[in-house]
Amino acid sequence: MPYTLRNYLDQRFDKQRAKKTEPGPFITFSRQTGCNGTGIAIDLVKALKAKNETWKYLNKEILEESANKLKIDQAKIKYVFETKKKSHIDDVLSAFSSRYYKSDKVVRKTITELLQHYAQVGNVIMVGRAGIATTKNIKNGLHLRFTAPYEWRVNSLRKRKEFENTDVARFIKEHDLKKWKLIEDFCGKKITDIYFDLTINCAAFTRQQIISIIMETLKMKNMV
Repeated sequence: MPYTLRNYLDQRFDKQRAKKTEPGPFITFSRQTGCNGTGIAIDLVKALKAKNETWKYLNKEILEESANKLKIDQAKIKYVFETKKKSHIDDVLSAFSSRYYKSDKVVRKTITELLQHYAQVGNVIMVGRAGIATTKNIKNGLHLRFTAPYEWRVNSLRKRKEFENTDVARFIKEHDLKKWKLIEDFCGKKITDIYFDLTINCAAFTRQQIISIIMETLKMKNMV
């Protein structure tokens, strides 16, 4: 993770601890494949900045920072976000082959602690990465879910240059399953038993309308 982001979060945490303030505010995004949570997060940060609110968003940075904390290569823990688990044989072989071996339990614990830390720091939007599962019991958070009809999501991905040579239908099916399973793995319950504060149908609103809905929700909850 870039030093500027890490330093920003650590400084906020130190100030909050000194003032003994409550955690947050923070936001978690959960989304179906094709709903472009990162794009929404980028636009939301801009809208907040226009209101003199300084926020950051996190996505792949969680993987990078977790690897840094564990002092291992990112590739060695990426499997968690691919919703895979090490077998007993994998554990044994890894332990013997590398002095940098970290157990599945340690990796998941580290990811959880980092997400909870950022939630405590506040002014952070966590895109995916099982954010709701690891921060659901922390106060002053807003947990959002983005959905859309299947055909809309297929068309949305086909418009993106990075997907022009991709089997979009297969990609959506595989990644939807991974996203659900990641939340369930960290939360310990079926997705139907996980409650989001607000679910938004991306096909029913423009991007600007979605940002306006979130901004109004933040105001109503006294988070901005």
